[in-house]
Amino acid sequence: MRRPLIIAIDGDRASRNRLRQELDRRYGSDYSVQAYESGADALADLAEAHIRGDRVALVLADQWLADMSGSELLARVRRQHPDARRALLVKWGAWGDRDTARAILSAMALGDINYYVLKPWTSPDELFHRTVTDFLHEWARSDLLTQREVVVVADRRSPRGHQIRSLLTRNGIPHAFHDRESAHGEAVLAHLG
Repeated sequence: MRRPLIIAIDGDRASRNRLRQELDRRYGSDYSVQAYESGADALADLAEAHIRGDRVALVLADQWLADMSGSELLARVRRQHPDARRALLVKWGAWGDRDTARAILSAMALGDINYYVLKPWTSPDELFHRTVTDFLHEWARSDLLTQREVVVVADRRSPRGHQIRSLLTRNGIPHAFHDRESAHGEAVLAHLG
């Protein structure tokens, strides 16, 4: 099985190299890390990954790319790889820029991104890695091939479903819940037969 992908897109060479270095060093043994200068190149490779059936764990994109905005790119990624975590890369202090803040808030409201990530500015940058690790943890919990916890699929209003979740919680057993009618719940049931 191929390693899941982590994709980073940044038009600035120094920033892209630092991203690649940080991601490779920390996650390279478990994920295939790829970095791109342009959104078009990243989207072309992501389309090929979709055709191959590769799993995409995380896509990070700078908002101000030369060929398209990062939020536009991540909206397109969402359509092709809906389970991938998606985040805009921003420089320290970029929240003070009205256009950047507006882009982040708009993309979050539309569901095109999960959050934003501050670009690494030192090595190692533990704040950067904390955010990336949180994204990867969320993704792994939703990936059927990597789940290592109890998964409960039931009707959201089912008394039995609530009893089972309560029992697991009281006993400290990690678990995930998916509504039977949700896309993820249906995928779990289909996977199990």
